[in-house]
Amino acid sequence: MSKKSLLIVASLAYDGIETKENKVDNILGGAGTYICLSVKHFDNNCSIISVVGNDFKDHDLKLLESCGVDISGIKIEQNDKTFYWSCIYTDNFKERITTKTELNVMASFNPVIPDVKSNPDILLLGNLHPEIQLSAINQLNNKPSAIILDTMNYWIENFWETVKEVISKVDIISINDEESEMITGHKDLSEAAGVLHSMGPKYVIIKKGKNGAELFNYKKRYVTGAFEVDKVIDPTGAGDCFIGGISGFLSQSDEISFESIKLAIDYGTSLASFNVEAMGTKNLLNLSMNDIQTRVNKLK
Repeated sequence: MSKKSLLIVASLAYDGIETKENKVDNILGGAGTYICLSVKHFDNNCSIISVVGNDFKDHDLKLLESCGVDISGIKIEQNDKTFYWSCIYTDNFKERITTKTELNVMASFNPVIPDVKSNPDILLLGNLHPEIQLSAINQLNNKPSAIILDTMNYWIENFWETVKEVISKVDIISINDEESEMITGHKDLSEAAGVLHSMGPKYVIIKKGKNGAELFNYKKRYVTGAFEVDKVIDPTGAGDCFIGGISGFLSQSDEISFESIKLAIDYGTSLASFNVEAMGTKNLLNLSMNDIQTRVNKLK
């Protein structure tokens, strides 16, 4: 049986991250990076559509390629720089303050999905501008088994009409509890999920930070805890690892169902837990499937 195809549309970036104990700058980041480093553990045909600038390092492209991801869809803009974002975490990671956002190549990015990639089994829309997400959906030749959406408060606040249109076209949405309340007006997660279902998605995943996540499929509900780590070093990219693990697991599943997504969430949770234990992508580089599976087993 041929492997399923997973198409990722997500940002690649360089990040600056400051915590109480650590400070790094210009390290490889972006949702696409964390997703690629997560999906590499699963058996699929994976491609990424993204854009970088003239400052994007060859060894970073090679790292993405070493994940088994087809990187031919990464456009290199020779006259601009790569997307840059920096932040400071305060109050024991309770608050993240964005200190700089330089869109650079992302400001004018229009994803181009070639014909050979326009029939994916799964489309993963990483956390980026909803116009880009919508453009990607509209370029598909057939409806995938699942379109998976990640978004955030910035897009919801500033581009709500477009976000709403994207939500109406996806099968699975993954957002945090604050974002679900922002969209639906409901603090109660069951009520929020009901509103989100009415907007389009069949499956709603609401993340609760250190309290885990909940999955809704109309009247079905699954509650799972987070994996407790000894010490959080850097939570950047945890949500991207979470959605990357979910999409990776689903790409090798026989079907997209409530049961398969329940399992997928465990893998996403495991990957996110490793990610927060080191700065940037450091902890993801030498991770094995055995490591991931061990934490999945503990979660169960």
